[in-house]
Amino acid sequence: MTYPDAYREGVRLFNAGHYWHAHEQWEQCWLVAHEPDATFYKGIIQAAAALVKWQQANLRGMHLNWAKSRRKLTTIPAYHMGIDLIAFVAAMDAFVQTATEAHAGCAPVLILAD
Repeated sequence: MTYPDAYREGVRLFNAGHYWHAHEQWEQCWLVAHEPDATFYKGIIQAAAALVKWQQANLRGMHLNWAKSRRKLTTIPAYHMGIDLIAFVAAMDAFVQTATEAHAGCAPVLILAD
């Protein structure tokens, strides 16, 4: 499957723990996307924002951003843009429930199927 370069780069950055930069890449995609892709991009952007807050040791911000992200990612097809959203949401749920401070634990990654 062919995906926009900015999307692929965002996935790479997200998986490397560069959540803010991933957010910036995906924003380029979101600005020109149509539904359901627009909702997907908003959801993964907010997931990245949640992990930025985690890196800043702002757990309240992490929880708030993940709640917004989760609402979006659970309203679109379970497998979208090469991502198994059921698996990603479950991994993020588990991470957010157990995260206690910045850099404690291993944040979820996005697995992009080609």
